Amino acid sequence: MAQTVNDVTDLMSDKTRRPKASFQIPIAIKYFFMMLVIGMLLLILIMGGKALRDAPPAAIHVSTQGLTATQYQALQQVMGQQRVSSFFTSDLQVLRDITMGLSWVDQVSITRDWQNGIVVKALPKQAVANFGTERLVDAKGTVFVPADDRELTQVQFATLQGEMTQAPVIMQQMQQINGWYAPLDMRVEDIILSPRMTWLIRFDNGLRVIVDNENTAQKLLNLSQLLGNQLDSRRADMQSIDLRYKNGFTIAWNIKAPQTETSDE
Repeated sequence: MAQTVNDVTDLMSDKTRRPKASFQIPIAIKYFFMMLVIGMLLLILIMGGKALRDAPPAAIHVSTQGLTATQYQALQQVMGQQRVSSFFTSDLQVLRDITMGLSWVDQVSITRDWQNGIVVKALPKQAVANFGTERLVDAKGTVFVPADDRELTQVQFATLQGEMTQAPVIMQQMQQINGWYAPLDMRVEDIILSPRMTWLIRFDNGLRVIVDNENTAQKLLNLSQLLGNQLDSRRADMQSIDLRYKNGFTIAWNIKAPQTETSDE
């Protein structure tokens, strides 16, 4: 019986010591499959790139939101002249720069849309005054040419004149003057900044004021206070006021036509 157990044990130990057979893939086949996978990936990339290059040009859709008919037509014309690639490869930044290059455009958004293609949304600058006779200016002092020439020289706007680089300064000055003279029911109608930095101001009641660039704000503020107090009763008789003096100013008065006497015959 002991012999039998020992024999069984020896057989079991022989099985445990016997090496297990394993299947190993040759290295050449591994490299072959690896190269095959890499080749397929490269082929997919090449075909995808070719598909993108051969894709038809993307459609450009200009939104009408926030634009007048003339502004829409102007933007549509510019976008229609652009050569774009496919839906995915078109450079949206280039289109944005072109749109912002339009003088009257204030903000622009360009996005990709599955239904409409490349969508261009633009908001125009809002004019608050004329700048000369060929341009407008917004509240920030930005000078621009409108899309519609009919917007030029609008009668309800004041007219600013001077160097374009000085437009923000002129705009700020006009806004400040309007604030000071609003209690007098006076509003700037024309304001000019000369190359010598002299200000010429004409109010909507016909009064003209000229002032130099030395203590300009203080002189204009003092004048508004005088016109509202000591000179209030004489305002209608004033033609122009010259503030280019250190210790005072001069007033040019309206000349009243002499009354002619009529005699009965």
